[in-house]
Amino acid sequence: MYDPEHGWSLSFAGCGFMGFYHVGATRCLSEHAPHLLRDARMFLGCSAGALHCVTFLCGMPLDKTLQVLMDMAREARRRNIGVLHPSFNLGRYIRNQLQLYLPANVHRIVSGRVSISLTRVSDGENVLVSDFHSKEEVVDALLCSCFIPFYSGIIPPAFRGERYMDGGASDNVPCIDTRTTITVSPFYGEHDICPKVKSTNFLHVNVTNLSLRLCLGNVYLMARALFPPDVKVLGEICVRGYLDALRFLEENGICSRPQRCLSLPPAERAPEAHAPRGEGTSREPSPGPEGDQLLQHLRASILPWDDGVLQTMSPRLTAVLNETIKDRGGYLSQICNLLPVRVVSYAMLPCTLPVESAIAAVRGLVLWLPDLPDDVQWLQWLVSQMFARLTSCLLPASRSQRRRSGQHAALQART
Repeated sequence: MYDPEHGWSLSFAGCGFMGFYHVGATRCLSEHAPHLLRDARMFLGCSAGALHCVTFLCGMPLDKTLQVLMDMAREARRRNIGVLHPSFNLGRYIRNQLQLYLPANVHRIVSGRVSISLTRVSDGENVLVSDFHSKEEVVDALLCSCFIPFYSGIIPPAFRGERYMDGGASDNVPCIDTRTTITVSPFYGEHDICPKVKSTNFLHVNVTNLSLRLCLGNVYLMARALFPPDVKVLGEICVRGYLDALRFLEENGICSRPQRCLSLPPAERAPEAHAPRGEGTSREPSPGPEGDQLLQHLRASILPWDDGVLQTMSPRLTAVLNETIKDRGGYLSQICNLLPVRVVSYAMLPCTLPVESAIAAVRGLVLWLPDLPDDVQWLQWLVSQMFARLTSCLLPASRSQRRRSGQHAALQART
């Protein structure tokens, strides 16, 4: 919730490949209410939300952020079975990109300004980390916050010698003070900036602090968070984040209507969208009603977005989206996307998948060798913990059974 008197924080939910939504929302805030980002006391995030907070605070340009996200989605979709292919390692890909694009002093930039939500593997408790001493610690914390068991791998990464996994398992929308935290989520729910359900369905659940409406839209979005859609759909998700953030600004009186610079020029103004019926296009509407009609038109045609209208709302966002969704694979990519070629590739999958799996296993083993001793030691600890818990669960039952049988035998002896 926005509280100008007591200050505010921003919390970005974990959402996998739906992180494009956070980019659009942040872009809207930076254009229409930059003080919300500049004066925020703390940025909190989980998984993709934490990645977004760190890259934003480091000053990564919008075009570079969207290009990195688009490249990751393309890499995940490049194989026949997507992220489930054994040669695709999401954690390794994220680590390489973070090492490449984060500055060397990132720990000084984000320390005290960002809190990353982690889930401790040993006891399942949530941990918020906001103090870092090196770039490696920032990368390790982000990898831990993005690790989903069995989806990202088997052995969770470590941060300062402790094993952690996705913060969404314990707190997907971290908040220090719920009364002064602006929450951002790409799922239909009750957060400050999120899509709204246009129906009478008021049923919703709260899962690890993530508010979810019980609707088919959330089922679709959950699937897209783990299995990325086409890059065009990802661009539409980014636009959705922009418009939902604009609605939040309107509802809170921060930005009541589009600014004068957002009005359509006369040459680009659509007669059917901006001129009353029965009148020509020579009539100049006032800035206020035109801004309202502009927002209504955008909300009615979000998917896919209207380039002509969105250009007046955020020219930079439109230009970057149109540039990043272009297919950069050339003729080879177009040939591979042909239906006959795709059918043949799927038909050959039973033959090619074992070979690719073997190559990926050998490559993964070679990369795993430096961390092998620590991981084996952790696996031994995990097995011992599981055995101890299993024993503690079984022994009380056996003891109570022996006690009851002894009491029954004593009663029979007395009788």
